[in-house]
Amino acid sequence: MSGTAASGVAPAGSLAAGTGAFIMPWLVYCGSFVLVIALILLSQKVLKKLLPYVAAKRQTRHLAVLESLALDQRRRLSLIRCGARTGVILTGGGTDVFLGWTDDEATLENTPQFSAMVPHD
Repeated sequence: MSGTAASGVAPAGSLAAGTGAFIMPWLVYCGSFVLVIALILLSQKVLKKLLPYVAAKRQTRHLAVLESLALDQRRRLSLIRCGARTGVILTGGGTDVFLGWTDDEATLENTPQFSAMVPHD
């Protein structure tokens, strides 16, 4: 009797005994991976569509960063506009420092006239 019961079961070392147990988890893992990648790409497309609506609500008319310059890994020098005035801010490091308002008229008055230095022919 023991000979007839053992003939229906595959030997432990054969490939037929473990193929279903090996392939099914890998198919589930690959399917899950493809699903996660598809969800990431789909969320990227949705966020690109929603960005103009979110950004439009956050814009202000009176406050804006005009330019920004990285001085080193931590510090950044920024030119800001607040209303009709323009200022300079140094951020990063230990503290943030407002360096002051820029005076366009005073800068233009103090600059030398290059046309007076160069002789005309």
